[in-house]
Amino acid sequence: MKILSHRILIAVVCLSTLFLGCIEEENHKTELSIDTPEEAIEYAKTDNTTKEWIEAYSELGYKIIEDASVDNQSIWHVRFEADVYPILEQPCLIIKIHSNGTILFKGGGAI
Repeated sequence: MKILSHRILIAVVCLSTLFLGCIEEENHKTELSIDTPEEAIEYAKTDNTTKEWIEAYSELGYKIIEDASVDNQSIWHVRFEADVYPILEQPCLIIKIHSNGTILFKGGGAI
């Protein structure tokens, strides 16, 4: 009986420590919050692939058009487009970012 009560006491202490640790971590967690189209665009530009894409088309002399919108699930759709007019298909890079900063999708193509 004594061994069982010690094991229960140890289990309670361990669970309490885990629970308090979670509360402590949650209170000190810093979250990135993307709230505006400008913030979404600037955050997308921190991605290495995006930087390289923008630099490559900029070096070729093309203007980069930037656009961002958010859907009803807090997913930002950021689009970079190289203005290569008069060519009909303009190269673009699309990035989907959750409002907490998680990049969900990166892809390129032509529009």
